Amino acid sequence: MLIRKMLLASVTLLFLFGCSNSKSVVANKKFVPFTRQLQQRLERDNIDLHQLQFYIDQGLVMSRYVDNEKAQVSAGVIKFDNGQYINEVIVKPFTPGICEDIANNKLMISFEKGNNDMAFGPGSGMSADDYVLYGTDWRNGTALITFDNNKFRVHCSTCTDVAITRLMVRKSEIDKIEKKSRVVEGRTISN
Repeated sequence: MLIRKMLLASVTLLFLFGCSNSKSVVANKKFVPFTRQLQQRLERDNIDLHQLQFYIDQGLVMSRYVDNEKAQVSAGVIKFDNGQYINEVIVKPFTPGICEDIANNKLMISFEKGNNDMAFGPGSGMSADDYVLYGTDWRNGTALITFDNNKFRVHCSTCTDVAITRLMVRKSEIDKIEKKSRVVEGRTISN
């Protein structure tokens, strides 16, 4: 009886992990990372980055402590934890966003209206070509970012380090851009 229960539990776990992995594979086939090379190609083809739909590949949770007197916030929800109010904002994986501004190699991506864009730019190390989330005061897989005119500590809800959060675009959008290119035959002088 015990062996039967263990076998059933093992099969159930394999099924669950198999299903969750297949969903992420399907999502990854629909999206491609936004890279330096892709940005250069779009600029060369005079494609406005403000007209491109962006996404992030990881879930983000931004939180900050709020004074009792300032418990009214404009973005996110208020939680009460260990005697303190916490303002929490959640961005789910593959939430659509738009490019509000471009400064140097940095894209300011907004996922809702207001003064709440996040900076993405070329990474370093293994992700040198991918555009990743920019932040400051990196600690234990988290970073500080400015969002809605406030400093938030951001961590990844779907991974171990917020530094691997990549900016993505739909593969179908890139395919449309590629289909717009053509080769000119040229003209000759006729006698």
